[in-house]
Amino acid sequence: MTLQGKHKCIENVSRQNCPICLEDIHTSRVVAHVLPCGHLLHRTCYEEMLKEGYRCPLCMHSALDMTRYWRQLDDEVAQTPMLSEYQNMTVDILCKDCNGRSTVQFHILGMKCNL
Repeated sequence: MTLQGKHKCIENVSRQNCPICLEDIHTSRVVAHVLPCGHLLHRTCYEEMLKEGYRCPLCMHSALDMTRYWRQLDDEVAQTPMLSEYQNMTVDILCKDCNGRSTVQFHILGMKCNL
């Protein structure tokens, strides 16, 4: 597996504490897990974090590949019509993954970035 193009370097990231348990990552005997955003967590802390959510606790970027989830959301939105008074409503959102702003169609099930 190559990290080229996917890995985001964060200088001295292994010299920081795990943002979940606040223990030192560099001297720990627990294996570290590199998130797509480049931040490190202890593997055990990462696994516990996934029971409650899917975002990096430091930068809020997705800690997993969300492609399947976004496809599922698209399918559910397509199968769930909105009430007529909400059908033409749009909202401005900020994507936590790309940091882009989008104006999207409002839906009670959720919204996602257009980028």
